[in-house]
Amino acid sequence: MKCIYLLLLALALFVVSTKAQEVYTINSLADDEDAYAYDNPDSPPDESKDGICSDAQGRCTLRAAMDEAHNRNTSAKFIFSVSGTINLIDGITLEDFCEIDGANQIELNGTAILVAQNNTKIKGLRISAMFGVQLEGDNSIVGDFPYYNEFVNCYVGLSADGNNNKIFNNYFGITQDGTLMPNQFGMIISGSNNEIGKSDLANGNVICGNSVVGVEIALGSGNKVQHNLIGTTFDGRTDAGNGQGITIGGSNNNIIGGDNWDDGNVISGNSIYGIIISGAPPDSYSADNIIKNNNIGLNPDKTAAVPNGRGITITNATMSAQIIDNIISGNTNEGIYIFGYDDETYTNGHIIHGNSIGTDGAQGSFPNEGDGILIAGNVGIVKIGQDENGNYTGNTIVGNGSVGVDIVPLQGYSPERITIRRNNINTNGLTNLFVDTSANSRIREPFNLNYSAGLITGKHSLPNAIIDIYSANKFELPASAYFRIGTTNTDANGNFSYSTNLNIEAIAVTATDFMGNTSNFARLNIVTDVEDEKQIPSEFSLEQNYPNPFNPSTRISWQSSVGSHQTLKIFDLIGNEVATLVDEYREAGRYEVTFEASRLSSGIYFYKLTAGSFVEIKKMTVLK
Repeated sequence: MKCIYLLLLALALFVVSTKAQEVYTINSLADDEDAYAYDNPDSPPDESKDGICSDAQGRCTLRAAMDEAHNRNTSAKFIFSVSGTINLIDGITLEDFCEIDGANQIELNGTAILVAQNNTKIKGLRISAMFGVQLEGDNSIVGDFPYYNEFVNCYVGLSADGNNNKIFNNYFGITQDGTLMPNQFGMIISGSNNEIGKSDLANGNVICGNSVVGVEIALGSGNKVQHNLIGTTFDGRTDAGNGQGITIGGSNNNIIGGDNWDDGNVISGNSIYGIIISGAPPDSYSADNIIKNNNIGLNPDKTAAVPNGRGITITNATMSAQIIDNIISGNTNEGIYIFGYDDETYTNGHIIHGNSIGTDGAQGSFPNEGDGILIAGNVGIVKIGQDENGNYTGNTIVGNGSVGVDIVPLQGYSPERITIRRNNINTNGLTNLFVDTSANSRIREPFNLNYSAGLITGKHSLPNAIIDIYSANKFELPASAYFRIGTTNTDANGNFSYSTNLNIEAIAVTATDFMGNTSNFARLNIVTDVEDEKQIPSEFSLEQNYPNPFNPSTRISWQSSVGSHQTLKIFDLIGNEVATLVDEYREAGRYEVTFEASRLSSGIYFYKLTAGSFVEIKKMTVLK
C-alpha cells in the first residue's frame, strides 16, 4: 500500500508539473478586503475557480489571481498590464510550479510579502518590505538573466529555508541604477545546496549597502556563493559596503567562489569583515567551508583598493576551513585573522595556500594595513603554504603594513602546529615572519649558519627537522623569503647541509618539526671571498644599534677578530634579562642580528656582547 501511495503522489506531482500553465494578467494594483477571488452567491457556478480572474469589484488583483490558481489547483504565471506599487495588506504565497513576472515595473510593499513553495520563479519585481521573499520550498529560481529583482529597504531581503534554490542576477540593498536602499540583512540562507550567483552570463548578484550583512549562511550545508559583487559595484564604488560581506555560522561544506577565477566573488568595501566564519559550539563547528578564487579587498579590475575592515576572519571553534587561490589585499586591518580565546573557541585544521596577500596577484602592490596573516590564541594545525608532507602550494605575502605572518598568544593561549613553508614573504612593514617564543611548541630557529663555495650548513636542536632555505635580500632589515632555494633535514645530531649553485646574497632559514611547528627565520648574509679578505676584523667591537630609538625592530652589529663562544643578550633598566639573541661559537668575522621588540614596552634597554674575554655593553631605546 505504501508503494502505491508513493506512486500516486509522484504521479500527481508529475501531472501538476506538466499541466499547461495558466496565465493571469493583473490589471489592478489594489490590495484590500475585496481583492480576493470572488464567487457570486447568486449564481450556481463557483466563479472563484472558473479560470477568470476577478475580485468583488471586478478587478484582477494579484491576490485574486493567486486565489484563483490555488482554487483550480493549477500552475500559473502572473504578469501585469499595469505598473507601480502594490501595498499588500498581508503575505501572499506563490504555490508549486507558479511564476511571477513584474517586468521590472512592479514593486511589492508591506510587512510580510511573498512565500515561495516548490519549483517557482520570481523575476522582475522590486521587493520593499520588512520580510521580502521567503523560499520555503525547493528548486525555485529568483532572478535569472536577463531578468532581475531588487530587494531594498527590507529587514531581510530574502530568506532561503529550502534546498536547491537558485538566486541569480538580483540586487540586494541597491537598485539596478545604483541607488543605495539598504536592507538590514541582504539574504539569510538556512537550507542546503542553494546557489547564490553563477559565473555564466551575468548571473551574479549585486549585494551592497546592507547594514548588518550581505549574505548570512546559517544551518544547512553545501551552498555555493559565486560570481557576486558583495560590498562594491562593477565600477568599484567605495561607498556601497555592507556591514559584513559574508557570514557563515553553524553551516558546513559551503563554497565561496569556486575552481575557476570566474567563479569567484568580489568581496570588497565591507566595513567590518569581508568574510567571517564562526562555529556555534557544541552544536556546530562550521566545518569544511572553502573560500577559493575570490577578490577580497580590491575593485573588480584589481586596479585600486576597496578595503574591507578585515579580509577573512575565522574563529569560535570553526574547523577545517580552506583558503585557496584568493587575492586578499588592500584591507584596513589583517588580510586573514584566525583566533581562539578560550577552550571552547579552539579552532583548527585550516589550510591557506596559493593566495596573494598584499598584491593584485601580479606586480601591483595593495598592502593590507595590518598583518598579512595573524594567528592568535587557541589555534592549532594550520598549514600556511606547504605542509610538512609536501602538500599544497605557497602564498605570496608581501608589502603588508605590519607583519607578513604573525603567530602570537591571546588571553593565555598560544598557537600550536602552525606550519609555514614555501611562501614568498618579504617587504612587509615591521617584519616578515614573527613566531612568538610561546608558540609552536617553542621551536627555535636554526643556528650556526655558514656558507662556503655553494655549501650551506647549520645546526638545529632537533634531529630530523625539516630545514627550508630561502633566498633573502641582504639590504632588507628583517629576514625575508623571495623564493625557496631548497629543503633538507637535520641528521641525528641536528646538523644539516645543502648545496646550491645559485648566486645568492643572503639566506633565510626555518625549521619545522614532525608535528608541523615552524620556527622564525634565521638569517645569514653571504660574504664573498674578496669581501671576506677585506672584512676579517683586527679587533673586537660592538656597534651602536640602528635605528635608535626604534619601534619595533633594530639591527645590532659586532665584529670579532678570533673565533670564540659568543653571547648577545638584552636586559631591561633594572638588569632583568629579556632576550638572548646569540649563544653559540662563532668564527672571526662581522655579524649582524635583528632584534624584534614589539612585545616590549617603551623604555631604555641594554645589550651586552660577550666574546671570550671581551665584554661590551651599549644602551638602546624602544620608543612606541
